[in-house]
Amino acid sequence: MSGGDPNVVKGGHAKKKKLVHSRCVQVRCKDVVANGLSLLSSKSQGGEIPLVLIPEGRSVASIWMEVPTGVFCLMQKFGKDIGPALPGWHLYPAWYRIAYVVTQQSVCYDAPVLCCPTADDVRVSVDVTLVFHIVDPQKFIYRLGAKNFDEFLSGTVDEAIRMLVRKETHKTVYALRGERADIMLKMLNDKFLNAGVAFKDCKVTSVWLPDALANCLEITTKMGKGMDVRVTECVYDFLNIKLGSEMQIEGIRRAQEQTLVAEAGKKRQAELQFEQRSVKAEADGECDLIQARGKIEVALLTTQTDLDRTKQRLETWRVSTVNEKETSTDAKRVQADLDCEKEIIRATWREEEMIAAATITKCEAGVEADAIASLAAKREHDLLLREKTILEKLATKGSFNLIGSSGDHLISAMLKGSLSDKTA
Repeated sequence: MSGGDPNVVKGGHAKKKKLVHSRCVQVRCKDVVANGLSLLSSKSQGGEIPLVLIPEGRSVASIWMEVPTGVFCLMQKFGKDIGPALPGWHLYPAWYRIAYVVTQQSVCYDAPVLCCPTADDVRVSVDVTLVFHIVDPQKFIYRLGAKNFDEFLSGTVDEAIRMLVRKETHKTVYALRGERADIMLKMLNDKFLNAGVAFKDCKVTSVWLPDALANCLEITTKMGKGMDVRVTECVYDFLNIKLGSEMQIEGIRRAQEQTLVAEAGKKRQAELQFEQRSVKAEADGECDLIQARGKIEVALLTTQTDLDRTKQRLETWRVSTVNEKETSTDAKRVQADLDCEKEIIRATWREEEMIAAATITKCEAGVEADAIASLAAKREHDLLLREKTILEKLATKGSFNLIGSSGDHLISAMLKGSLSDKTA
């Protein structure tokens, strides 16, 4: 770096930024309830960031104690830590006191590192911004403290940045800006794991090269950009010329193709017209020939049809006359034969019928004569059963008036089970 304020980083020909290294401190406070949050949220021009407030001691006669909200308040009893206190009013004797008030807010820590050597031994300045918050106030206060934390954090960040820069050249060192500090964030969380502090973000916000080198690189970049512009313009002109030539060639080619297509169309049209005339002449000749042949065939068919019709008419008259005569003769002969056969069949049938009737009568007479003695009792029994069946139907389903002698006779028959006067 050139002479002047060592905290001012120059880049090119103008001052870029006045670097102020943050410092974590603890501050004494009379009234932590009224002023605690405002003190912990402030940051001085010298970069001091209050992380811890030490309140004044309580009065011996005090029995009420108010614990502020939004902060960690570590309680002590007779000087011994008893853990964080809950916000609000509490009834505690004087030997209970709030020993430390620790911020719960996220803290933005600015850590610029000057004159970091790169891999090609160029001195660069790097500005790093950290965001952390205290997650365990007891570990933070009793294991490390605000002053020791500040020294340890400053040394750790300085070492980590120099290690990162040492791996880069002056051409690639600008790539550290942005998200390239994730490795350093993991390293910080590992180192402060038991200190009650958690780091949420770590970014390299700015990188500055020396003035001479920055000017040279700026000039080189401008010349490179100018050359790129000239190359782009040349390429653009070349492409325009090439495109114009190709368009002219394409126009000539298209005109040639259009001429060839037009001539080919005319040739094809002439061929089609010739073919159409030839086909039309052939079709006309074939039509005339077909018409002449048709007229001749029609005349022949007409003559042949008249001849066939006359022959058919004569043959029909002859056949119908012969058939009429034969039909009348055959009908008379057939009718005579049928009448004769019918009479013969009728006589034969009557004879057989009479013989069969006589045979049946004879058989019935013989059977009746044989069975008259043995069937008399059966027939009488069947007659009685039929009478009883008739009387039963009359008794169950009959609908009549039982008046007079006939009614008495019917009732008597129902009671006796027989229509006869004899008792059953």
